[in-house]
Amino acid sequence: MLACAFLVLVASWTYASRLELHTELLELLPRESPGFEAFEHQLGRTGGRATLLVVVESSDRKANERFIDDLTVRLDAHKSRVAGGPPLIAYVESGEKDIHRFYEANKWLYADARDLAEADDTLDHQIALRSGLVPDLSDDAPGGVPRGPKAALGLDEFRARWKAEGSKYDDFPSGYFETPDGKTAGLRIVSSLSGLGDRAGDQLLGEVRAIVGSLDLSRYAADMRVGFAGDIANAVAEKNSLLSDAAWATVTAFALILLGVVFYFRSVWSLAIISLPAFIGVGCAYSFAMARYRYVNSTGAFLGAIIVGNGINYPIVLLARYREFRARGLGPYEARQEAVWNAFRAELVGATVGSIAYGSLVLTRFRGFNQFGMIGFVGMLLVWVSMIPVVPALLVLVERVQPRLPFWLRDRPWRVSPDGSRGPLMRQVARATERHPWAFLVAAGLVSIATALKVPAYLADPWEYDFDKLGSRGSKAGGAGEWSTKAERVFGGKMNVAGALTVADTPEQVPLLKKRIFENDAKDPEGKLIAEVATVEDFLPGTLDEQRAKLEILGRIRDRLTSAVLHALTDDERARVLEAKPPEGLRPLAAKDLPAIVRRRFEENDGTIGTVFYVRYRPDLSLSDGHTLLRIAKSTDNVALADGTVVETASRATIFAEMIRSMQRDGPLATLASFSAVALVVLCATANVRGALAVLAALGMGVLWTVGAAALTHSKLNFVNFIVLPITFGIGCEYPFNVYDRSRLLRGDVSLALRRTGGAVALCSYTTVVGYGSLLWNDFQSLQSFGRLAMCGELACLASALLVLPALLRLFVYRESPQV
Repeated sequence: MLACAFLVLVASWTYASRLELHTELLELLPRESPGFEAFEHQLGRTGGRATLLVVVESSDRKANERFIDDLTVRLDAHKSRVAGGPPLIAYVESGEKDIHRFYEANKWLYADARDLAEADDTLDHQIALRSGLVPDLSDDAPGGVPRGPKAALGLDEFRARWKAEGSKYDDFPSGYFETPDGKTAGLRIVSSLSGLGDRAGDQLLGEVRAIVGSLDLSRYAADMRVGFAGDIANAVAEKNSLLSDAAWATVTAFALILLGVVFYFRSVWSLAIISLPAFIGVGCAYSFAMARYRYVNSTGAFLGAIIVGNGINYPIVLLARYREFRARGLGPYEARQEAVWNAFRAELVGATVGSIAYGSLVLTRFRGFNQFGMIGFVGMLLVWVSMIPVVPALLVLVERVQPRLPFWLRDRPWRVSPDGSRGPLMRQVARATERHPWAFLVAAGLVSIATALKVPAYLADPWEYDFDKLGSRGSKAGGAGEWSTKAERVFGGKMNVAGALTVADTPEQVPLLKKRIFENDAKDPEGKLIAEVATVEDFLPGTLDEQRAKLEILGRIRDRLTSAVLHALTDDERARVLEAKPPEGLRPLAAKDLPAIVRRRFEENDGTIGTVFYVRYRPDLSLSDGHTLLRIAKSTDNVALADGTVVETASRATIFAEMIRSMQRDGPLATLASFSAVALVVLCATANVRGALAVLAALGMGVLWTVGAAALTHSKLNFVNFIVLPITFGIGCEYPFNVYDRSRLLRGDVSLALRRTGGAVALCSYTTVVGYGSLLWNDFQSLQSFGRLAMCGELACLASALLVLPALLRLFVYRESPQV
């Protein structure tokens, strides 16, 4: 039996080790939701476009620029691919040299048409004035206009304005992405990935690190440093942080759990007996995840510690019953048999309601809960299934081995009182609840009333809308966060396309969508949110007709500057006029003529230009405010045009808004399903209406106190922690049912049941609290809030099971005399 168990353990953990971790919020959304479908449709047309920013800093501007040039050459030659997919690197951007050349060559077309017409009139008048065709009217001429000869034929002021107009989009005069002092420079790698935190992102970051390392930074500058930022670097950093936190949390939780187990059982062998079924359950749960999903999202990363903390309850109760029966004089075989049959019913119910609690999340469409619930369901059930054969087999092995070991490696036998109970604390609790049951009920009632008064207002809007309170704290302080700050100083919001990428079905729809989005925004009762909608047309010098009109004026200007006119000027004037003279090769510009660094931002994967546009929001808005994101989504998502056509548009705001809507829809559904299923199991398992009502009343109080504590401490529910409520119904139900079932087996002796089983129940709660407490180690605030709220629920349900349920059983279930 144990050989089979170890084979399953090794095989399951080996298979599960191939699991990937996806930390992208997109992985939490329901695939069939309109927001997800629109966003996925958009990704399919524009590609992932996840960025990896390489940031270099040193005191030498020229050294930074040489490094950027050399790295660009290496990256352009790099041809690594996603397995069976496109190249990891779509393209590399090292600066704006192409933009500078493009606008310098076409600055005349970007001038205002009225400005060009004025320049044409000025030039015509200056040429006529210098040739004597018109008189030179001086300032004192009666009724005259002071329009005397001007230097460089009056083109100096126009030349300066045209140059400024042409360089409006040229944010980096040096041609490199760098800060004004040149001490920090950057390079942008645009990948084919979507930045989901998968292994391809790790691969790309690793390969770029290797290329940077091969360049030997000391050759460029002694103080040169290089770091990485952008979508991919941040996703990898968050994933590594999450994996590290999960590993430390699991190890720490397991160590604390084992210490508690050893202290309670006074046995080092209890560690193996308790932990083996739990680790089999965790390994099988993650193997199921590997077979079913191939990855886990951010909520599933810590599920192992939670399953250990919850699932270890079952072998704890079984081992406690065995040790109790041995202490009362039964032989090993009889004690094992009695322990299994005695604990079978209670632990089967515990495993069932625990699995149901997780399984209720499968009913939700929110993948963050759906996947979490399915893996938890499998894990909790398999811990119980493995416990039945594994724990007795381990007991047999331990009893065979111990007599041959030194005395300090042998178990210390339990000492029990004549009634079979152990431990003074539970005896005191049993005595107090027996003597003063009404006092405990009144106290519990007062606490329930106090918390219930806060609950309605809290449940009216319990959701956390500040997304800054849900993300990683540490990522902003160092590593990718530190270099992200440096990258922001380099790139900032420049290049004039910063905003939410959105895609129309056709280029002709873009102006219609732009108009409709502004109309939707104007209807927002709380005020306008959108500052601008940037399209590829904004980077062109007008429509085709407008450009032709400009070219006609520019042609006249060019024709006026004949050789004779230029010959009459001084050398200095001639040079300035020639700089202002429109060249012969000017022609109307289309989107395909724009520099690649601009054009690519408005291109789809198939090369279609003009369907992509960017919605820019007011700079004073907080995009971490869920209320704002809901308003943005209402104005910009799935926009209906005047003819009734609905265009599937989506943005970052879509994702967060969909998460909020999913929470509002799925939270009550999962909670109701969990409570209904748990209530049905309890009714069937007790076969006693009054007993079932007592168990459910104790459970209900525990959940009420949990929600009340959240209301009193202003702990809002988010896309991670609100699953605490459906889970608490299942996990919290195990404690009162254990007490009730033991009192049933003892023919209604509640005090004896509490004295015999209360310690094991408290230990079960301790291990579960430690499992949830492991989340407090996490850097992600959403998971921390999950841990805090779940710990509160555990302690509330434990208090209700040990203090309130015994009073209820005595007063309303076994009030006449002990009975079955």
